[in-house]
Amino acid sequence: MKKYLVNGREVSLGQQNYVTKGGEGMIFYVGTVAYKIYEDLKKMIPEAKIKELSQLQLKNIVRPIDLVYDPKKQIVGFTMDWLGDKMTALCRLFTNSFRTTNNITNDQTIELIENMKEVISFIHEHECLIVDGNELNYLVADDWTTPYFIDTNAWQTKSFPATAIMPSVRDYRTNGFSELTDWFSFAIITFQLFVGIHPFKGRHPSYGLNDFQKRVVDCVSVLNPKVTVPPVTRDFTNIPGSYMDWYVKLFEKGERIPPPLKAGQATVSQPKLIVIQSTNKFTINEIASFNANIFFNNVINNVEITKTQSELFIGKTPFVVSPGVEVFYVPFENIPIFVKIENDRSVFHLPNSATYQLKNLIPIQCTDKLIVNNVLFLKDKGKLIEIGAKRMGDNIFISPKMTWSIEATSSQLLSNMVFQSVLGKAYVAIPLASYNRSSMIVKAIPELDDYKILDGKHENRICMFNVFKDSEYSRVTIIFNEDYSTYKFIIVNGIDYVPINFITLENGICVCITHDDAVELFSNNIKHYSLTRVEDPAINSNMRLCHDATQVRFFQDNKLYTIKMKK
Repeated sequence: MKKYLVNGREVSLGQQNYVTKGGEGMIFYVGTVAYKIYEDLKKMIPEAKIKELSQLQLKNIVRPIDLVYDPKKQIVGFTMDWLGDKMTALCRLFTNSFRTTNNITNDQTIELIENMKEVISFIHEHECLIVDGNELNYLVADDWTTPYFIDTNAWQTKSFPATAIMPSVRDYRTNGFSELTDWFSFAIITFQLFVGIHPFKGRHPSYGLNDFQKRVVDCVSVLNPKVTVPPVTRDFTNIPGSYMDWYVKLFEKGERIPPPLKAGQATVSQPKLIVIQSTNKFTINEIASFNANIFFNNVINNVEITKTQSELFIGKTPFVVSPGVEVFYVPFENIPIFVKIENDRSVFHLPNSATYQLKNLIPIQCTDKLIVNNVLFLKDKGKLIEIGAKRMGDNIFISPKMTWSIEATSSQLLSNMVFQSVLGKAYVAIPLASYNRSSMIVKAIPELDDYKILDGKHENRICMFNVFKDSEYSRVTIIFNEDYSTYKFIIVNGIDYVPINFITLENGICVCITHDDAVELFSNNIKHYSLTRVEDPAINSNMRLCHDATQVRFFQDNKLYTIKMKK
């Protein structure tokens, strides 16, 4: 615990307040105030720049407010507004799976973009430039329409130049920075919000995969008829006509002009009928079809659970459930229990047709939930609470069972695991869930200390993460030995961001669909690690992997399939 001074008032900051590393320093919060404390004081933002940024008084702009001093009266940081922990990095809204899971519509995307445009206009009116308007410098509230602008200390003000720019949003046809280069960066990320692909990605016969800068200079975007785009790309008719006209002028004609005043309506086409068939490398069979897009499939207690945008299926029986509802089973019983979080409290209920009664339904304070191997865990500040369910006669009793300590402010629940940071030191906490006695593996992963974690998953001794550092995305794979005492660390740098997409079968074989639409296979036995990579035009990252024991499955849109390599 260290003591600091803000406006003559003493503030104590320690691990219980720590959130993450942010740029050149560490982020803490107390109440509604966030604190950025610099590790290298040579990188501290000048006091005069804070004063110039202070004019940007808009709730969507997370700007420096007050100076923070150490006990020797030396400036070591500044305060900001604390947004809370229910914010999402903008890049996640590029992907189809995240949009499907959270029911994000194109109308919401248009509203979000219009709101972003209004804030940027406000920034320009106050003689400031964003310069590095990349997708990691925006957060989005859970209404999916409200943006927040962060990392403002790096912006350009009247007296201070900008300090950084990510290559993916840089205008290589323009020297220096201006309002128009800000709008070019805005065009790059909004194009991805509409259709899920960077406007200078895709394949062109005259350019290599790494010729991004040359294509910007030559005005060869995905709007060029010779460019082919991956299957994950959403239909260009999602883009309102006024924005499409603007993108053509910027990306194909090299003009530099502000965005349209009004977005207008997009002419959203009917979904394409996608026929997925076996190939010379894979046998693919459709096994189920639903009325809406699937975003979850699993087998619990030998019963198949499928969640779509509108219903939750237990076997073939549909249930209409509200967003955020998940299901787990009473151990050794085919009795499903629905769970969701409302107003930071747990809510449980049984299907309307149930003949049992729930008991001990005292709401548990919690902010997030995790279901691992049919065991429910609830997160409440610095606790991860295992929830037990037991049938006695016609009653189902629900109550807390075990509790583990996790970091209150620097932990995030991922798929089947918890990632947390202890003053910048990275740890994974992996629940080994069991009906009889669960346990928790906590392991330091120093290789991840300096990375921003975007998403991740654990299954059967394999963890994967999407991470960000030094202006690039990477995919990290960690393979643990049998008792999780040692691990193999594998990193692939310079990837495009797509959600983690892998499964580990009961026999230990991992199947992963990569960012570049290949299938990778390897074992969770670190002593005999070898990677098999299979490329096939039929494979794409829209195919979300799932499994039943040793049967590999995937779902795409509203259909569920099995997939098997041909010998």
